[in-house]
Amino acid sequence: MGVHGVAAGVRVRAARVDPLLADRVVEALLLVGLPVAHGGHGPGVHLFATGSADDAGGSAGTGADDPERWPLTLRWLCSARLEDAAAAAGAGSPWPRTRQVVADSMETALAELLPALGLSAVRGAPDGPTRVGPAESAAGPGPETGPETGPEPETGPEPETGPGQGPAAEPVAAAVEAAVRRGAALAGLPLARHPRAAGVALAGCVPDPGAGPVVDVAWRPSPRLPATPLVSTAVRESMHHAIGSALTACGLRTSWHRPADSAPHLHATADH
Repeated sequence: MGVHGVAAGVRVRAARVDPLLADRVVEALLLVGLPVAHGGHGPGVHLFATGSADDAGGSAGTGADDPERWPLTLRWLCSARLEDAAAAAGAGSPWPRTRQVVADSMETALAELLPALGLSAVRGAPDGPTRVGPAESAAGPGPETGPETGPEPETGPEPETGPGQGPAAEPVAAAVEAAVRRGAALAGLPLARHPRAAGVALAGCVPDPGAGPVVDVAWRPSPRLPATPLVSTAVRESMHHAIGSALTACGLRTSWHRPADSAPHLHATADH
């Protein structure tokens, strides 16, 4: 009984969530503009203790499943529609694969961008969860460095729908815009519905000659995200790659447009 009691106690201690670390991760996610799946109800990022009942593993043997080094685990939960469809799917259904690609894309982005916000993060396996530990250095740029007030930070191109796009931009084709919005919602990604809102922002653009209508797709973080190049670049690049993969998994066509006079940006169009 004593042996079992000790073992149980070790497991309980190992599975506890450090509230200070969890608070730092939640603050970082809010600065990025990502929703938090409180209580495991998505969409958004679900936080739980490494080694707990919620932890399905996926990094065994890599060192990334060590609860002492990586006490917190993050999983991306898609929309209820996609999660339910994937869980109920039979053989040959595309939904489990769609859900897995979206989750993998988002969890990889988390492992890439959280270190820029002062947290240690790793994915021990391509299909494993994102593990989070304390910051490597107290001097690193943590979430608390974000400005509470003042002008909006410069975080790269932030296309928006509506007027003011310049003479070269074409109006967003309604059908394509609707398809992109549906794909983002299916993946569980929030939509930036006004200029100061965080999430997926859409804008009309000039398509390549002979191509159908396309939209520019960008990620807009919270206005409080630190404007330092390390942070803004990590968030922008990680999220744009994740959005491209997620939308493609949800049935859209995406590609990178690399104009000579501006930064690369993501194009999306409905698949026919």
